[in-house]
Amino acid sequence: MKNALFVKIVIISSFGIFIPLLASLFLIQNLVILAGISLISILISSMLILLLLKPLQDLIVSTKILGEGNFSHRVDIRSKDELEEVGNSFNLMADKLKTIFEETQNQRDRAIAEKNKIEEIMETLVDGVIALDFNKNIMLVNKSAEEITGFNQTELKGRPIETLVHLYTDQEEILPKTYCQPNFSGVAKVVGKSGKQTNINLQTSHLEGGVQTNVSCILIMHDIAKEEELEKMKLDFVSMASHELRTPLTSIIGYLSVFIDENKGKIDSTELDLLQKSLTSAQQLLVLVQNLLNVNKIERDQMSVSSQALDFLPIVSKVVDDLKSQAVAKNIILNFTPPSTLPKVLADPIRLPEVITNLVANAINYTNAGGNVTVSIATSPNEITTSVTDTGVGIPKEAMPHMFSKFFRVSNQTQQASKGTGLGLYIAKSIIEKLDGKIWVESELGKGSKFSFTLPVAERISTGVINNSNFINNEIQSGGLNY
Repeated sequence: MKNALFVKIVIISSFGIFIPLLASLFLIQNLVILAGISLISILISSMLILLLLKPLQDLIVSTKILGEGNFSHRVDIRSKDELEEVGNSFNLMADKLKTIFEETQNQRDRAIAEKNKIEEIMETLVDGVIALDFNKNIMLVNKSAEEITGFNQTELKGRPIETLVHLYTDQEEILPKTYCQPNFSGVAKVVGKSGKQTNINLQTSHLEGGVQTNVSCILIMHDIAKEEELEKMKLDFVSMASHELRTPLTSIIGYLSVFIDENKGKIDSTELDLLQKSLTSAQQLLVLVQNLLNVNKIERDQMSVSSQALDFLPIVSKVVDDLKSQAVAKNIILNFTPPSTLPKVLADPIRLPEVITNLVANAINYTNAGGNVTVSIATSPNEITTSVTDTGVGIPKEAMPHMFSKFFRVSNQTQQASKGTGLGLYIAKSIIEKLDGKIWVESELGKGSKFSFTLPVAERISTGVINNSNFINNEIQSGGLNY
């Protein structure tokens, strides 16, 4: 088949040339007949060449059809020459193009389906999502982000974010170059359309291959306004319930106390024991109510303390003396060796004993019989450090960061029988911090714990380190802790 087309063209061309030439040898005297023979020869040669090249025309037409997207079209050439080879190559190319097109179409359909799925997921997200390109223009935004900013997608897409959406923290604006840093997070205020303001938790994430997709960063905005409203409602309910409970509990405790005092010799020991237990339970419930009120005040930033110069040693000694009977009942040695001299501290005369009592009582509760609880005091020029060390069960490592959290209780087999609501340490931490001190814990599971806190010495007041204007007022609000 090689060069077959060329041979055919040569033969036909030769026919068109040599027939008139041959005729001219015999009909040289009759020019009219010679011209006619030459014309007929040329016409026949031309028709043969056109017929020979017809597959080429078919290829041209098929190429146009293929170019219009009809990848199922095929050409049928059976000329036994190069044109047939071209036709076969054309059909093979069409097959490959059809396969590629179908694969591309399938990939496109899958991509569209994934895109639609992502868009549906984005629209159902509670958090607002905004994607930025490397020029900090908005590429993508979901419905929650529209609600947070007040803008719709048409107003946001393709626009620089800093011209529409502004983020602030403590009245200072955060610029895109800051919040688009890797792993940025924090509480911020969004100022959007018409000055609409929303408090959010902002987190920034980055995509792998972001350069290829032109995605600089993704902003995830969690609206905390509703949570703040729910928290306020919860605090209002706790405050109302606690106040309403405290009044009848106070009456119950008063009536029980009077009745027991007046009837100790008139009732038998069993009845007296039941009354004593009822009184104790009522007192414990009152302490719990008071703790809830204290937590409520802390959450509202309304916890008041009175910062004044106090003799610290008598306060610690009294707490230790009051709790010695509790330690003896558990066969625990309670140690306290007071220092020879101790400067006055700046503290609240009501709140401070509560903190110390809580720490010592907890140490006794979490120490097994035969153990030791030691109260120690260390001094420095600016502060006094008080530590309560026990040889008890200790605290698991994973629980350490949560020890001063509200309602947190250590849960393990050695402490399942312990009582408490997890409020004592939370309140103690709040009191110490309001007194310009620090509180912390050191512990190893199975080897005991050491709770420590610091208080400023009274002399610091002359230097202005302690400023009473930091406190809400100087009223003394008493209340028990949950031991």
